[in-house]
Amino acid sequence: MAKQLPSRSKSPIYKTQSGFTLVEAVVSLMLLAVMAVMSYQAVEVILGANERSRSTSSNEAQLHRAWQIINRDIFHLRPRVFADGLGSKEPAYLTDPDQFGVRFSRGGGPLTAYNPTGVSRIEYRLNADNQLERRSWPITGTSLNDDGNRLILLDNVENVDIEQLSRAKQFVPDWPPLNETHSTLSLPRMIQVTITMLNGSETSRLIPGLDFDPQVGRSGSDSNANDSDDRE
Repeated sequence: MAKQLPSRSKSPIYKTQSGFTLVEAVVSLMLLAVMAVMSYQAVEVILGANERSRSTSSNEAQLHRAWQIINRDIFHLRPRVFADGLGSKEPAYLTDPDQFGVRFSRGGGPLTAYNPTGVSRIEYRLNADNQLERRSWPITGTSLNDDGNRLILLDNVENVDIEQLSRAKQFVPDWPPLNETHSTLSLPRMIQVTITMLNGSETSRLIPGLDFDPQVGRSGSDSNANDSDDRE
């Protein structure tokens, strides 16, 4: 006789379904929104810091290059009057802070058909766009009305101060100094250049010039004016 299995009671099974209430959903969305804003702000800060870092590095590289060119130009000062071929002559070294800044004769350049002497006329000025600008012309047969070779050395420059050491051992903005008599070939023995940027930063260099003045002779062991070409 077959054994009858006990019957199982068919009791209903209730499944508990969990979910977010409306308040919980709203709070979650608000938290997500806050986290998204914070993440965006963090990314923005990082990108801004990177951009500032790149800009600072670029400005520092530009400033370093400018100082290299300025130092090299002054190192090659020459006692050479500039004649532009139109009857106008300028002293070997001349400043005019209100007009152009400084102009001087520079040697050490390549000997070319365009400039067979290798001597150039150099000008530094702060233009209307707050840029430190360098211009150059061959020493002979060139008018200053010609733009020459233009090179922008620095952007965002507020001011450039150029001072020369006088015989009285004082740094003065004018050369020749207003209270001294100098030959048109005279050169300052020391030149101080200060560059102030629009952001307020300031750098300064004290650069040896070429102590040459035919009226008083050169000081120390540099008594021979012909030695000026030995600096090339």
